[in-house]
Amino acid sequence: MQSTDLEEIKAAIFEQAYHPCTRVKWGTAQVMAIRKSRGQLLVQLRGLSRWYPVPAVTIERPRLCPTGACDLEEVIG
Repeated sequence: MQSTDLEEIKAAIFEQAYHPCTRVKWGTAQVMAIRKSRGQLLVQLRGLSRWYPVPAVTIERPRLCPTGACDLEEVIG
């Protein structure tokens, strides 16, 4: 899913650090940090040291984790 919400992306980056199934990407590069400056999203990509402006990032979370550690549970309301 594409996201521009700073708090949602920060939470996904935290999940990415502890659950190997979650991925936060921009294009093919993995996002390691994010911030907002003057209304624009800026990301640091893995292996690169500068901040890059991006319109949105992609958050990938699988429904079923191979280890079972980070499965998304279906919420029944």
